[in-house]
Amino acid sequence: MGHVITFAQQKGGAGKTTLLAHLAVAWVKAGKTVALIDLDAQQSLTRWAKLRADPGLALIESRDYRATLDIKSARRDHDIVLVDCPGAASSLLDNVVRETDLLVAPCQPSAMDIWASATIIDAARRFKTPCHILLNRVPPRLGEIDDIIDALGPDTAVLATRIGNRIAYSRAIMSGKTAQELGPRSAAARETADLCRELGALLS
Repeated sequence: MGHVITFAQQKGGAGKTTLLAHLAVAWVKAGKTVALIDLDAQQSLTRWAKLRADPGLALIESRDYRATLDIKSARRDHDIVLVDCPGAASSLLDNVVRETDLLVAPCQPSAMDIWASATIIDAARRFKTPCHILLNRVPPRLGEIDDIIDALGPDTAVLATRIGNRIAYSRAIMSGKTAQELGPRSAAARETADLCRELGALLS
């Protein structure tokens, strides 16, 4: 049985699909079998996966009414199942969180993003699903980062890995690639590797 990792965030533009795609490729290159389930109405992950046409990535075009069954089936056949889920409070979010081993909520270092994360955090607590905030698009100089983390609340887990505000991520996605493929020694590649290791340790 594989692990299910869901990326969700209520506020648009948090970067969840981009980060999910980067992790998917990193795990495939590490020898893992990976399935992608795109439940976001924008279908950005589906478009990227079809552009990439990678036989190592199984794209499961699910719908909200069958999300639970698709996740369970994918878990049986793959080492890692990555779910791109919208974050609005709904039965879909609840059903996905219930089937999830680890919930990741990408969050830009701003008050609005922090407030938007509350829906995801609350859903995780209701179903006792481990949830971690992933700080994304962090500028190189952000003196108030500790204040931002404090604003999330003392009981909110924040990943140690922080993703910088780098054009390499979005540029790679546009071509069906990932930043670590375009620049194996880049800062973006190091961040992706760090994130892979940290999430892997949480699942072990």
